Amino acid sequence: MSDSRLSTVLNLMKERVSLSRLVKQDVVLQKKGREFVGHCPFHNEKTGSFFVNDDKGTFYCFGCGASGDIIEYLMRKRGIQFMQAVEVLSEISGIKIPEKIDNNNDVFLSHEKILQKTLEFFKSSFPLNHEATAYCEKRGITRELIEKFSIGYAPKDGSLLLNHLKKSGFSVNDIINSGVFAERDGRIISRFRDRIIFPVFNKKGWPIAFGGRGIKKDAIPKYINSPETEIFQKRETLYNYNMALKNISKTVSFILVEGYMDVIMMSKFGYNTAIASMGTAFSSQHLAKLWKYSNNPIICLDGDDAGYNAMIKIALLALPYLQPGKSLRFCKIPGNDDPDSFLKTYGKSEMDKLLSSPENLIDFLWGYFFKEFNSLKEKTPENIVQWKKGVLEHIEEIQNADIKSLYRQNIRERIFALIGRNGRSKQFDKSASNFLTHVDKNEKNLLREAALLYILIMHPSVILNVIEELTVIEFLDEDFEQLRRFMAENPESVDFSGFNATLARIKKMVSKFFSCESMSDMEAVDFWQSIFDFGISKGRIEKDLKTAKDECESSLNTSTWDRLKALKLDFLGRRNKR
Repeated sequence: MSDSRLSTVLNLMKERVSLSRLVKQDVVLQKKGREFVGHCPFHNEKTGSFFVNDDKGTFYCFGCGASGDIIEYLMRKRGIQFMQAVEVLSEISGIKIPEKIDNNNDVFLSHEKILQKTLEFFKSSFPLNHEATAYCEKRGITRELIEKFSIGYAPKDGSLLLNHLKKSGFSVNDIINSGVFAERDGRIISRFRDRIIFPVFNKKGWPIAFGGRGIKKDAIPKYINSPETEIFQKRETLYNYNMALKNISKTVSFILVEGYMDVIMMSKFGYNTAIASMGTAFSSQHLAKLWKYSNNPIICLDGDDAGYNAMIKIALLALPYLQPGKSLRFCKIPGNDDPDSFLKTYGKSEMDKLLSSPENLIDFLWGYFFKEFNSLKEKTPENIVQWKKGVLEHIEEIQNADIKSLYRQNIRERIFALIGRNGRSKQFDKSASNFLTHVDKNEKNLLREAALLYILIMHPSVILNVIEELTVIEFLDEDFEQLRRFMAENPESVDFSGFNATLARIKKMVSKFFSCESMSDMEAVDFWQSIFDFGISKGRIEKDLKTAKDECESSLNTSTWDRLKALKLDFLGRRNKR
């Protein structure tokens, strides 16, 4: 069977058998958005980090790095060779293999040889073309960089390369399948003509694809990339990954930039861990490749709106896959510059300043959420609640329970710092006032304690949202204090079975004043905050709090947020002593 025939049959098999269906025979999978997640079948783990994507037909483990398609899964799981895996898939799919294949690696070896010959041809053509050499000189690409990145040139006459490959013994069919040429209306056409060529290498340093940049200003399109083949998948490939990997260490991370020229110019200025995605959106497979060797890679795309939006997409993409010690950092290029133009204009010292203080993931995301809040045309309660709901839905995408809990708490705190009472319904403040104002002075504190506990009893899932206040406050009533401490120490798995008498007492005290069974969790948090804040006297610390909140509203970052948090804790401590 020919290589192209094998590829066609394999594609038919993969279309008929979903990867998740096969994996579920070995692993319990849960649907999470567009993917399935479960415990990795290839290593022991407590938290599921094994993802299966049926749309792409791929799997990836963020724990051990195992990845591939359905064939690779069968080979790994069953300990069999390529053709044995094909035969198993043939049985499952019901699609027969017409002929026996003796050498299953022919398709890969053939492509690699063709691409290596093509690379040599492009490199030898480069010094012969004045426009190509002049273009690189104008862009600041030195001879050393041309050699380092194996930059070449594709002549206008595509038949020169075609004839060269034919003379080297390759069939036209193999040449087309390798992605270097295409067949249109019976003609063999070169994909790359009159273009600067940027070869793309795999981890081992073998060429697997090419990127071509038009020399002429009116070249359409400006960039052309090789089509996907058996050995080149855009969603899994990062430009310069092979060389950047050699420079990664505990203190030096990957730096993701936007294009070939950004990578090359970063390298010129000494940033040898720069990489770029291949003319496609950043994928979960890209993320996994970064995290395999670098715990906190830096995302540094173009400074324009498109670059910022692309970074936001990457930040949101990363949320479901966050694991302990694995995150992202973000470096914003000022104005409309990209790393290439910024370095040429401002130099290495200014880039060093930017890269030395990147934003962490949660601060970067909050900047985006904050921007969305400010863009609300009308800050009505309805619009604010809708905005808040959207923010929290993003956080709920995090799969790791511990990380999700801390993100949820942090973001909720920032939301309250931002909108304060303006984000709460007046009915809650009024309800708190009604039953706390018109009771005996001696009963007020006791009733307030009972009300705070009652809301959390009826809505235990919101304990995490008020954990900071719940931890620092102290109740006067001994039974209430015991229950409060239990809640603070067990915010995610509260079992009230040992507090039946206290629960009955609380419900009897509070039920004649209000009911919160029908409230949503978000409303319960707001009501809890209203009762918690009720009756606090004005003073110097409150003025400082207001100033800190104003600073957060105008420029919410780690520094202003830490100041607000410290003042809030001080404020709570002073109030509890009264």
